[in-house]
Amino acid sequence: MQKNCIILASGNGSNALNLINKFYMSKTGSGLVNISAVVSNIEGAPVIGKVKKNSPDIPIFTIPFTSLSERKLFESALENIIEKYKIKYIILAGFMKILSKEFVSKFPYKIINIHPSLLPAFKGRDAIKNAFEYGVKYTGVTVHYVTQEVDAGPIICQEIVKIEDSDTVESLEAKVHKAEHKIYPVAIEIALTDGNPQC
Repeated sequence: MQKNCIILASGNGSNALNLINKFYMSKTGSGLVNISAVVSNIEGAPVIGKVKKNSPDIPIFTIPFTSLSERKLFESALENIIEKYKIKYIILAGFMKILSKEFVSKFPYKIINIHPSLLPAFKGRDAIKNAFEYGVKYTGVTVHYVTQEVDAGPIICQEIVKIEDSDTVESLEAKVHKAEHKIYPVAIEIALTDGNPQC
């Protein structure tokens, strides 16, 4: 049975497009994941134009959320969209804001995020740069459920990325993004198939 999902994105949209390209055909009736809508919190974010060009049938919404004072209005509008499209899962794809504890508590094991490190290492922003500068030999990608504590929810899947001596921050970023594109669709299918908080 298909499950309606909504993507939240703030920036370039590479993960959002990757997921849409993977699951968009499910709108014809095949597959488990149906991308029902995309929401961006930033007017003019590149992801908006890319989704419009790539998949014009997917509804796109822009709801301002650039400061903490806008979070309550954003979440209220988002809940209305979730109700309208009968959304079962919320997928964060480069969404650069923290949802409130009250909002997250309404959707246990229904909000999925991808983070560019092997959590619990290197939580928060600049995870790739921080891992590189710390000098670890391996970093990676973690797909996890969102809980009230940031970057601390149950892990669905992880993908390891080796840091070579020849790597730069830029080359490591490219490797991590490639791993993200590989693991995120797989992790979402795992989560939606059995609702299991772990692989």
